[in-house]
Amino acid sequence: MNVVVENLPNCITTLKVEVESSKVSKVWEDVAGTYTKMACIPAYRAGKAPKAIIEKKFSKEIREELEKKLLSEACKEAIQEKGLKVISLSQVEDVEIAEDKTMKFTATLVTRPDFQLPNYKGLVIPLKPTDVSDEDVDNSLNELREQAADFVDVTEDRGVKMEDFVVIDYTGTIDGAPVSDKFPKAGAPLSGNTDFWIHMVHEAFFPGFSEALVGAKKDETRTFEIEVPAEFPVEGLPGQKIQYQVTIKGIKEKVLPALDDAFADTIVKGKTLAELREVAKQEIERQKKGEAEGSKRNEIMRQLLTQVECELPVDMVRTETRRILSDIVRENQARGVDEEVLRQNEQEILGSAAQNARDRLKGTFILLKIADAENIKPTQQEFDQRIAYLAARYDMKPDKLIKKLDERNAIDQILEEVLTSKVLDFLAANASVSTIPAVAETPAQS
Repeated sequence: MNVVVENLPNCITTLKVEVESSKVSKVWEDVAGTYTKMACIPAYRAGKAPKAIIEKKFSKEIREELEKKLLSEACKEAIQEKGLKVISLSQVEDVEIAEDKTMKFTATLVTRPDFQLPNYKGLVIPLKPTDVSDEDVDNSLNELREQAADFVDVTEDRGVKMEDFVVIDYTGTIDGAPVSDKFPKAGAPLSGNTDFWIHMVHEAFFPGFSEALVGAKKDETRTFEIEVPAEFPVEGLPGQKIQYQVTIKGIKEKVLPALDDAFADTIVKGKTLAELREVAKQEIERQKKGEAEGSKRNEIMRQLLTQVECELPVDMVRTETRRILSDIVRENQARGVDEEVLRQNEQEILGSAAQNARDRLKGTFILLKIADAENIKPTQQEFDQRIAYLAARYDMKPDKLIKKLDERNAIDQILEEVLTSKVLDFLAANASVSTIPAVAETPAQS
């Protein structure tokens, strides 16, 4: 078999293949023989019609059957002979069968990008230390205290102070009309609310809102004006002045529980404060090590991506970009982000999705090439573990999941995920860690 390879841009490869007459003739004879045995030709008993008559009468059918049998086999043989890493077979065209029974055709393939692997062993990865300090434990316990905090009414006769928690009724208007009437996309909360809790800090609601309430006493009503900041994400609203009328219904202080054995017992039954500190330390250490492992893998991929430049299959980039865009839109909608905001940032979101798609695909191709270089392969056990994890995640039985994946031709995708994860484990195990020195935070300037 004669094979001529032509590499085209965007990971497209064409194969011009010529199959020798001996192979074509053998398959032709086999197919024609089947028709000879089964064909009913007038004036001839079944299976006794001359070969020439059979081939003339069924030439179209014999040719189609011949192509079906030979093309796939010849493509696989040509790909193997040339050592190509094929992603998909795009099309087969220009099929010719000559009088001497040689067959020619052109196959268009989408192949993995070709590039030189960078040095991937012994990468130096800077990581933060995973040691757990007493301050880390103190911060963790204080977070638990914050979660268990109580809010008590202020009994003394005083006005609202910054850092208080106040319960308010309020209305917001622009030129006498509710904000939501003027700007429907702004949402109802800007127009008013009852029994609304606010933490008296500068960032609450709008900058300046909390400050306007300082000194107000319970049952007091204040009227003031707030200018909507420029970064507010509703078209036309930044710069508008909202007139607020606010009534103080309650002033509360946050009271943290004492850090003692009784508090420890409410967090983990039967634990003393000293024992709770040890539990917290172990959990923080586990989290830090997990974050460090994740950071190590992210840094490995970052370093590899910066060292490799290659073309990528255009259709794969488009498909991956669409998938990432869909994820971005779904996540933002779940967070309550208005569609208008998404449209306003459409170009930025699209650019980010396209870059992420290119990085993901390039990263996968790098890992697959390292797998080839190191002869790393997924095992059946690793595949089964991945299937078990996915089945549990989607609340399905493993055999049912495998069936669905097979119907979607997605088994190879799962194997690829297992393989790339295994390669990342290999790279992480061979990386050299450099500890990032702790840098003391400088106090903010007043």
